[in-house]
Parts: sequence; structure tokens; C-alpha cells
Amino acid sequence: MKKIYLILVTILLASCAQSDKGNQLDIKKTISDAYPTVDINDIKKIDDNFHEIIINNQIYYATNDGKYLIIGNVIDLKTKESITENTKMKQRLSVINSIEEENLIIYKPKLTKYVLTVFTDTSCPYCQKLHNEIPSLLENGIEVRYILFSRNGDEVDAYKQLVSAWCSENKEESVERLFEGDILDDVDNCENPLNKNSEYAGMLSVEGTPTIFLEDGRIIPGYQNSKNIIAFINN
Repeated sequence: MKKIYLILVTILLASCAQSDKGNQLDIKKTISDAYPTVDINDIKKIDDNFHEIIINNQIYYATNDGKYLIIGNVIDLKTKESITENTKMKQRLSVINSIEEENLIIYKPKLTKYVLTVFTDTSCPYCQKLHNEIPSLLENGIEVRYILFSRNGDEVDAYKQLVSAWCSENKEESVERLFEGDILDDVDNCENPLNKNSEYAGMLSVEGTPTIFLEDGRIIPGYQNSKNIIAFINN
């Protein structure tokens, strides 16, 4: 298991803020009093020891006595579940579900049993290897949704090729040609999702391609063959 770090980042300033429930501290007000410029996105009580707080999409934990603010991976030793990872999964799904289907390249099986969302770059060798697994994934009822993403930014030829593919008359065919190593003719720029996809990549902490997101918000970084992907899904 990956080593768990609970890093004490700061001691909350003392506060007399109390909720309407007797002596229970109002944790949100305690944090706001200590850091008036902080925008708290969400806050919820986990148990009698901790609150989970989302600040700028980062996950923190506050002790219920209002003394400490903690950042790190919190694991429930009874259930062996990562409370932090469960929250991250929900955050990922929120972003992925906000992406409109019209901005994706979708490969559909005859009957969809499961959906994968993949950040892919046609110039990436491991993306090309993953693309070769699509027939096997489709045979197993797994729908694959591509988010076209230039991992090296928008100043490289690979980005321009992705734009050319998107702006072509047949996006799927053009993407297929790129994976096969063809060079597409430059086309006049059209309205495309490439820059927005880069924003999504930042929100989801995508650092390379391919990056595969499962339906429940779990993540598979890097290439895996179809057999391993199916195993991940069933795990």
C-alpha cells in the first residue's frame, strides 16, 4: 500500500464560533475567521473527529475541536477505504459528466455495459497501443470515449493535427488515420474542444496520455491492455 502521509499544515486560530447545537464548533466559521480570503467549496462532517473541507478543489481535514487543519490521504482502518480517494472519485466524475458528448470521439459496442473515458493524443505511442485494444473492448461491451488532448501543448504539430482531425468531414476516420501514422492536410481552424480539453485535463490532474477514467471515478494512468482494463473494471 502506498505510504500514507498526514501533513500538519497549520494550526487554526482560536475561535469562539459555535453553532446552534450547543458547544459544537462551527468549523466553517472557524476556518473563515482564520483565513478570511479562503473560499470554501464544500464542508462535511466525517465523524466525531474530523470534518472534510474542499478549498479550491483541494481536500483538507479539520479536527472537530477546531485546532488543526490537515492535508493528506485519510484511510478508514476498519473498512480499508480511502476517504480521500472516494472524494476525489466524486470530483473526477463531476468534471467528466460535465463534458458534452458532442465534444468526444465515441466508439460504441452493440450493447454498452461499461464506459471508459480516455484522454488520448494520437502522437503518443502508448495511446496508439491502447487504440489497438478498442476492438477487444467493444467485443466485451465496453464503450470508449476519447477526449482529444495534446499533451505537449498547443504550439506543436500534434496539436494542429488533432485540430485538423476534429475539423475534418469525418472525425473518426481522421483520428484513425493519425493513429496509423498518416499526416493530415492542414484545414482552416474550426470551433473545436481542444483548448477546453486541456482545461479539463488540468482539473483532473492528467499529466500524460493515455489516462483512463472508469465509470466510478477511478483512474488508470498509462497504457493497459484490454485484459487488464477489464480486470480493473471488475475489481
